[in-house]
Amino acid sequence: MGNRSEFALSLGKTAAQITADFAGVPGLGAAVELLCGIIQLCENVSSNRHAAIQLRDRCHTLLLAFNDSKTKMPTPKMTEALHSINDCLLDIQTKMDGWAKVSQIQGFTSQRKIKHDIDTRTRTLPRLNISSLQLVSHMEIHEWQHDFALNHKRDHDEVMEYLAEIQNSQQISSSAVAEDRETLRKMMGMMQQLLTENVEARDRTSAGLSNNLYDIQSKSRELLPDMNLRSGEVQRIGSHPVSGSAAMDIYEGLYLGREKVAIKIIRAVNSNEQSLRRFKREVQIWSEIWKIDHGEHVLPFYGFCQNDGPYPYMVSPWQKNGTLISYVKRNDSEVDYKRLIKGIAEGIQVLHSMSPPVVHGDIKGHNIVIGNYGRPLIADFGLSQIVEDITGIPFTQSRGVSDSYRWFAPEVCVGQGVLSVASDIYAFAMTVLEVLTHKQPFSNIKHTTEVVIRSARGENPLRPTDPRVFERGLDDDVWDLMNKCWALEPQSRPNISEVLALLS
Repeated sequence: MGNRSEFALSLGKTAAQITADFAGVPGLGAAVELLCGIIQLCENVSSNRHAAIQLRDRCHTLLLAFNDSKTKMPTPKMTEALHSINDCLLDIQTKMDGWAKVSQIQGFTSQRKIKHDIDTRTRTLPRLNISSLQLVSHMEIHEWQHDFALNHKRDHDEVMEYLAEIQNSQQISSSAVAEDRETLRKMMGMMQQLLTENVEARDRTSAGLSNNLYDIQSKSRELLPDMNLRSGEVQRIGSHPVSGSAAMDIYEGLYLGREKVAIKIIRAVNSNEQSLRRFKREVQIWSEIWKIDHGEHVLPFYGFCQNDGPYPYMVSPWQKNGTLISYVKRNDSEVDYKRLIKGIAEGIQVLHSMSPPVVHGDIKGHNIVIGNYGRPLIADFGLSQIVEDITGIPFTQSRGVSDSYRWFAPEVCVGQGVLSVASDIYAFAMTVLEVLTHKQPFSNIKHTTEVVIRSARGENPLRPTDPRVFERGLDDDVWDLMNKCWALEPQSRPNISEVLALLS
């Protein structure tokens, strides 16, 4: 409180002046002391400030009303009223002490709860007046409710203005990161909710909120609490896709006004309640992988969007180095292929080590991107299961996956198709072949149908004879490992830990 409380006012008077005003009034000493405590504490309430001031002034008005009417009341009635007043003021002082002690961030995240507490206690005062003193008219109660609504809006607007001011970014992010994880995520969730209120405006407020929220996310390394991005968290750049596949279009986007991202539009499914439920189920998996990996081996998902066109899309950080195969073709002489292959295996290990294991389902060069320093990042994990679950059509029969059959294990191409960690191992070895040869698997076979027939018979790709492939790392040990991964029976293939052990 310090010097601030010495100049605290209620109805234009300091605590010292109020004490003097009530000096000599029998029985009011305790109530006046409680009121002065409330006045001082109110100065340190950082959230719901206007509503707290209104409550403070209502407490002061109550004592003034009592003082004006005490001579009209019989002693027993006056004693009863004083007890009620003291109990009420003590409760308010206790609550205000709690509000004054919370940090600024905790005050922001608790704004709704504090508003409810202030509302409840402010409502108690007129009820107390009516039952014991009968001093407050219904008109005055109506005016109080009107003023309370205005003060709540002022408090809300002040918080939004503060959080949207870019000059406050460093202070906001540093304060938020210093809090415990639960409070931090509440703060981020609150800012997302404020973005929702401004989603149509696209004004300075929404731009400032986005900027400051991005700073908090960057410093804390936390994903947004709500990964259903429906409040303008991401904006599409340009009207045409920059790349894609038979199943997906990829657009450039801007995330929270700060970071370039890839917007991956899934043309196999529509944006509806069914896809929304499926994406929400997937969010938990994405979040758990982020907690473990933090984008080291698996490309993070920032979230999904369903309200920007007929098809849903997923959002992930943009990787300027592009996909795996385009990268190795551009930088062949500089690539450390052994390190690259091991990095892919480490990414798969992250997925397969989850409980339950996460099956990627479509491992190939196109679904691996290259991050900073040439590090491979597994992308689009779980997409195959999402498409299958939403459409009810086996992934291998859905549109847009025909170009993946060269990587698929035999059991994936039969009947309903069985995706498993073992089928990921098979696809991993095909991806290694793709990386080292710069060509798709079974490159000597023109038609994909023939590839499926041959792999079903247990036939594996031919060993490359190009000296450059050997120089990149396809020695006898690596070739032997790849053939183990291509075992016809899934249970005969090594698991990812065994693969990594053989790569070391």
